[in-house]
Amino acid sequence: MELDTGDTFLVTQLQAGNKEAFKLLFEKYGARLYKFSIRYLREKENAEDLLNEVFLKIWENRGSLKTNSSFQSYLFTIAYNNIRQRYLKKDREEKYIQIFAEEYLTDSSKGDDQLDYLLFSQKLNKIIDLLPPRRKEIFNLSYKEELKNQKIAERLDLSEQFVKNQLSLAKKFIVGKIKEDSQLAGILLFYLFSGQNPD
Repeated sequence: MELDTGDTFLVTQLQAGNKEAFKLLFEKYGARLYKFSIRYLREKENAEDLLNEVFLKIWENRGSLKTNSSFQSYLFTIAYNNIRQRYLKKDREEKYIQIFAEEYLTDSSKGDDQLDYLLFSQKLNKIIDLLPPRRKEIFNLSYKEELKNQKIAERLDLSEQFVKNQLSLAKKFIVGKIKEDSQLAGILLFYLFSGQNPD
């Protein structure tokens, strides 16, 4: 096989599990997909992860690939959707971090701590993991998936008031743990008052 072999033929071979066809498609589009990804994700590691995820999905779904449509368009559509989901996830994470910043830091002034979003996120997630299982589940559905209390109640077959009470208890617990951790509180201070979103 040559690298410039038509996509239709390569996709047909890939459908049958031909690893050489898969390799040629990767060599043909991998560099372009990487450049496309890093333009939006900015970090080399993230772009490499996305490249691997996209081609893994191509391999796993090889049997359902279509030969009468553009493979390139299909490839970049998967990449675009992947990037979009990454942005949505980051937006949700930053949003609920901001909520706790505003909840806790009402009378504080800006600190000198350097923002370390990854450290903050890791510490906050460890605190969330300390919640009782049901309360943690409700919290994640509310703050990470942004579901309304009514939707959470319907999904988990609970009363809306129970959901509301659990969220209140979860917030109080998390804010209390943040207050106990001076490093975490310092990062939170910087985040709230710097007026900048983490990269």
